[in-house]
Formats: sequence, structure tokens, C-alpha cells
Amino acid sequence: MLGHPAFLKVGGNDTQAQLSLFSGEYHKNQGPPLHFHAVDETFYILEGKFIFQAGDTRITAVIGDTVFVPRNMPHTYLTISETGRMLFMVNPSGQIEKLFEKLSSYKEMPAIEELIILQETYGLTIVGPPITEE
Repeated sequence: MLGHPAFLKVGGNDTQAQLSLFSGEYHKNQGPPLHFHAVDETFYILEGKFIFQAGDTRITAVIGDTVFVPRNMPHTYLTISETGRMLFMVNPSGQIEKLFEKLSSYKEMPAIEELIILQETYGLTIVGPPITEE
């Protein structure tokens, strides 16, 4: 999905739309732009090292750490190790599965304007660029 594998493990169809559980694989310097959505998100680090930003708070998370981001809070993360893997859960499911399915259909990165419109269509609002290590 836009440069990194993400796999649906448990879907909204399985949980009466209560949650969606994904696994993701990342390379150094990968991470989404600063964004928010109307669902809670929980990340569990399986491998690697990440910087998370939620609101004005930044933390470093490593294997075994869990990071919770409440709905409507601007957040992002950055992979700072060479590779990383995590499980992430969205609850309730919302439109995230449909958004990820659409993003997975792109062969190349779409223009940022198209990406913003697409994500807003599925309930995700971009409010800033991806973060850096500084």
C-alpha cells in the first residue's frame, strides 16, 4: 500500500464493524503524513524502532511497545530503524478498510491533491507533512 505491505488480519465483517486489525511492514523513513480520523488507533511494535507523534507529544517505540491514539487526535509515525513491523488496530472499523483497498490499487504514488481528496472521502484528514527524526 503506497510503498509498504499492509495486511488485513481481522476485518470489520468479522467483528460487526467493531475493529479492524492490520499488520504492516516498513522501511527506514516510511510513515504517513500527519493526519486524524474519527476512530481510535492502537499500534503494537513487533520489530524495529519508530517515532510516534500524537498531538504535540513525541515518543520512541520499540519491540513490545503499544501506542494508543484516541480518535480525532492528529498523529503520525516514522520508521527510524532499517526495517520495522507492527500490528495496528482501528476501532470501530469505520472506512479504513475501504481506504486501504483503494490505496492498494495504485501502481504509483498519486498526486498529493488526489491523495488528500481520496483520504477525506474515507474519513481521514491530512493536516501536515510526515515527520522527520529532528
